[in-house]
Amino acid sequence: MTGLRVTAGTLRGRRIPVPPHAVRPTSERARQAYFNIIGERIDGARFLDLFAGSGIFSFEAVSRGAATAVAIEYSRHNAEAIERIAVNWNAPVRTINADIFAGIKRLDTAVFDLVYADPPYEYERYDELLLAIDNRVPLAGNALAVIEHKRRSEPFRKKPGGLQFVRRAEYGEVWMSFFERTEVSS
Repeated sequence: MTGLRVTAGTLRGRRIPVPPHAVRPTSERARQAYFNIIGERIDGARFLDLFAGSGIFSFEAVSRGAATAVAIEYSRHNAEAIERIAVNWNAPVRTINADIFAGIKRLDTAVFDLVYADPPYEYERYDELLLAIDNRVPLAGNALAVIEHKRRSEPFRKKPGGLQFVRRAEYGEVWMSFFERTEVSS
């Protein structure tokens, strides 16, 4: 069976089909690097997966020890596939089928420790996305938000109030910008 492989944890080796519609999955190498960077932060974390696509980041997160994951995905087909896998694997992954900004409004009172956003390469609303994560996603006091973007792009022009840029990781055509919460949430 082809597809994306969960690389570590309780679901290690299981495969997720790649959706056929307009999805560019993050490479296994880059995904592993992300989880290596966040390290023990994943233990018991509440994980938010924006532009979820196949849901691989959500499943990798809960496999590695996250308490829960919420996957926001615009494509109904992809969101339904994530839901089916979560049920079949008995994984604590909840799916919201919506545009990212509408999906963020539906997060209720859940507070997140980790946020991963993987917008399409030609995405043009990075500043709006970063500000939405900063202002509208309920974040824990030491939350870490990572936004994937195309190599050699500098898509962030506005500085958010509560998220501080801390580093960038580069993996081939994928760059990941890391932002950490600098104020304690109330």
